[in-house]
Amino acid sequence: MARTPRQRKASTVPPPPDVPDPVVGTRLIRRLEGQLLWLREHRAHGNREFFYDQLVIAHLLAFFNPVVHSLRRIEDVWDLPAVQKRWGYGRAPKSTVADAQRLFDPLLLKPIFEDLKRQAQIQPHDTRLDALTRRLLAHDGTFFAVAPRITWAVYNRCKKEPPADPAQRKTGRRGLTRKGHVRAHVPFDILAGLPAQFTLTGGQTSERSQLQKMLRPEHCYGLDRGFQSYALRGEILRIGSDFVVRLRKSARYEGPQTRPLTAADWAAGVQSDTLVQIGWRADQTPTLPVLRRVEIVGPDPAEPMVLLTSCLDLPAERIGLIYQHRWQVELFFRWLKCMAGMSHFFSESQAGMTLQLYVTLIGALLIALETGAAPSVYDFALLSMAFSGLAPLEQVLAQAAKRRAERRRAAERRRAKAAQKNEV
Repeated sequence: MARTPRQRKASTVPPPPDVPDPVVGTRLIRRLEGQLLWLREHRAHGNREFFYDQLVIAHLLAFFNPVVHSLRRIEDVWDLPAVQKRWGYGRAPKSTVADAQRLFDPLLLKPIFEDLKRQAQIQPHDTRLDALTRRLLAHDGTFFAVAPRITWAVYNRCKKEPPADPAQRKTGRRGLTRKGHVRAHVPFDILAGLPAQFTLTGGQTSERSQLQKMLRPEHCYGLDRGFQSYALRGEILRIGSDFVVRLRKSARYEGPQTRPLTAADWAAGVQSDTLVQIGWRADQTPTLPVLRRVEIVGPDPAEPMVLLTSCLDLPAERIGLIYQHRWQVELFFRWLKCMAGMSHFFSESQAGMTLQLYVTLIGALLIALETGAAPSVYDFALLSMAFSGLAPLEQVLAQAAKRRAERRRAAERRRAKAAQKNEV
């Protein structure tokens, strides 16, 4: 990254909207023009020719072009004279990009991410949740597999030396070989349809302890069965927030007090609504008040889904609706890994991986701003075609709108069919 001081060529500002765009699809990146100029000026060293804004643009071009999935291919892209002329930058050697990912502070991208979130205003949720006065977050974590040589992310450590023959080594979760894992902890804003923030840690970091660090007052947290902790529930209530968590079969409770069910509750599949004192040991639940246990029909009718919540004033069917929307964070993880290409990192450092994840989320928000909806696999594929030059961006956006309308009509037909089945 270090260069001997000499006269540099001034960077070229992207052309105004009325000038024809020589590279198809860069209209999306032009939304970040002001922020990119800020990144270039922020903490720029006198002996550096590769700046933060070029790194972000390089990652965005790789995001929208799935074939650019390595540092070597990023270098090949920036070796093209047309790309250098369009953006006003020089080359991006592999070693330079690798050093930049390690040295640049990824948190400098957080203001850009927050600004784009405010502009997006995506609301794909059920309108019945609009009555909630607290911000609804679905907190969960997901693993990203990385190379075992990345020591800070090693998750499964072998208890003895693996066999010398690679063909005899076990590669399963409980095998003898070491496996590297990075875990992303994401509180997902259900009403906005976007992650509120994220933290990237090694795989051994507990999801419960990380959530406890990220708790905020006046929120309602939707949690799965992995967040079974009396201390965590007590901390959520202590700071003035609520939770809806799915109970494990091993959970014990005392003093059930039955609450009446309404017609809307029965229609939503609620089977029981009771007030309980969770736990059976006094030293485990001294700070937990009386909570609410709601049984609702799950995927398997023979085994109802049991939810525990501190929301005592909401209808029982609304509790089930909150937990149902918790699945949005799982769909986001699926989109992030399968559709957005986050199965491979360009860096082995924690800072570089965090930076790449920030750029991926920024790219998703750029898609949302162009389409006016939460990004889907169809939107991502179509916009990738625009960046590849297969079609003009206007035609791509029209096709994406057509596909969303088809999916919306199909969803309405499924809901109508399910409503008729429940009536019968």
